[in-house]
Amino acid sequence: MNRHARLDLPDGRQLDYEIRPSAKARSLRLKMTAREGLTVIAPKGLDERQVIELVTGKRDWIAAKLGQFEEVRHLLVDKPAARPESFDLPALAETWRVEYQITKSQTVGARTDRQGRILVYGAVTDGERCKAALRRWLARRAKETLMPWLESMAAESGMRFSRVIIKNQRTRWGSCSTGGVISLNAKLLFLPPQMVRYVLMHELCHTLERNHTSRFWTHLRQFEPQTDLLHGRMRDAWKQVPAWAHPVQAGREGV
Repeated sequence: MNRHARLDLPDGRQLDYEIRPSAKARSLRLKMTAREGLTVIAPKGLDERQVIELVTGKRDWIAAKLGQFEEVRHLLVDKPAARPESFDLPALAETWRVEYQITKSQTVGARTDRQGRILVYGAVTDGERCKAALRRWLARRAKETLMPWLESMAAESGMRFSRVIIKNQRTRWGSCSTGGVISLNAKLLFLPPQMVRYVLMHELCHTLERNHTSRFWTHLRQFEPQTDLLHGRMRDAWKQVPAWAHPVQAGREGV
């Protein structure tokens, strides 16, 4: 089972990373990419404390490598994000106010109280639980809106997919499996409509061409003439996502 840890960097910031045990690995291997951030491949059976110590010894190299990847800066943790009092969802042209209500419950939930207001209730003195409840609410809102949006675009373009999954991922806006299952990131709701549409069309075109071949880009440009412009803008899109919306660990949260 994959595990997650947090590394203290020399400049005081922190980085979440994933530890993947491997039966084939004979030594510890660090993999750093702009898409996935830091992944540590560890020999199966190696004590987690040893893994963390070895990774800590490489923190200068990791910090230098991170500086080369603008795309993964959102993975860095400067300080815990405060629970939000309000936020905007540009994709839907919505503004939401958040109210917190203490109840006797030991858990925390979030629900739409009325249009434009979210009620977070339960043990709301726990900030992390409040943010997790809001991320679950965000995933539900994404399911309500992104799924019909994608269905409408598929019908207009004549493309087909098998089903949609909404996730809260840290490094991918969307993906499409060989079976036509499209996964969409709930945080797309923080982007402008044109950028959301680009991501949805991008994944729909993967039902025609699995990889990023020249044929794939030809399909995408046919349906989205501003593909090149929007593709460039997506590199900085993570900056539009508030810190509280990111999962604490570098995994993913579902609906």
